[in-house]
Amino acid sequence: MLKYSVIIPTYNRATLLKNCLEAVAVQTVPRDTYEVIVINDGSRDNTDKIIDEFKKQHPLINFIYIKQKNHGVSHARNQGIKRAKGEIIFFTDDDCVVPENWIETLADGYRRHPEVAGVGGWYEYPEDMYKKSLFVNYTMLRLQKRFKNIISQKKEIKNNKFFLNPAGNTANTSYKKSVLDKFGGFDEFINFVGLVDWELKARIMKSGHSLLYVPFTVLHLKPLGYYQVMRKFFNHGRGTYHLTQKNPELLPFYCPSIFKYWFTIKRLGTLNELIRQPPFKKNMAMIQATCFSDFCLVRLGWEFQKIWELCDKILGNRNQPV
Repeated sequence: MLKYSVIIPTYNRATLLKNCLEAVAVQTVPRDTYEVIVINDGSRDNTDKIIDEFKKQHPLINFIYIKQKNHGVSHARNQGIKRAKGEIIFFTDDDCVVPENWIETLADGYRRHPEVAGVGGWYEYPEDMYKKSLFVNYTMLRLQKRFKNIISQKKEIKNNKFFLNPAGNTANTSYKKSVLDKFGGFDEFINFVGLVDWELKARIMKSGHSLLYVPFTVLHLKPLGYYQVMRKFFNHGRGTYHLTQKNPELLPFYCPSIFKYWFTIKRLGTLNELIRQPPFKKNMAMIQATCFSDFCLVRLGWEFQKIWELCDKILGNRNQPV
């Protein structure tokens, strides 16, 4: 009987997907204990070719390939959950490379804490990306602030406190299949990449279930050009609006206020020693300018989603969220 199912949604990232699959194929757990499920969310690149090559090179891997029209990452993951046979569902992204002991490490969390609903870690960027990308340095600074240095302290956390537990990021997380079935999986109203994993996490934790965070990272290779960064900020705004509509108690933390961002800009100056690379360490003004751009685009996404959901209600809740 399969114990584990690994779900990987993908969209137009054939080259990155190849690296992801090669890492998943060499896990330290026996091959007959896990399956790999890839959901192609309407890719227009050579993803099919990459999949065919992978299946030929790894014929012993339990592998399922699902193709669908472009419905978004939530729908893709839910399709994978429906097909999954494992008792524990693992999630990673097509732009991630997991260590060979990834499944073994997260699965051990359930062995030690069988009462938890899920076990997850975090992600790390390659060292050379800190030299090239202002956004990487800025992101890691913000994460230190948001999770009160839990990530950098590398300690294990078990609780159902949304802001005191980093577990749940779908680059590196897992849930019991029974829990995912109970809560209906991911909210398909969020058909873009923007806090869909955080929305599921909030739903599960509000019911009283605890998650286990383990200080274990996967490698994140997400492209970070100007367009990708701007889109990420914008979608973050969309996602936070939807998240706070379903969880009003989170509104004070996520509402994009200029006063809050001004305080963040001032706070970033005191975190200067955490910036790894001298080109950015010497110019905190660049980090602060990125923070202001973050605010503008998040606010724009927030207002866009507000109008979108208002129109959806007027038109009869055609896309009623979970």
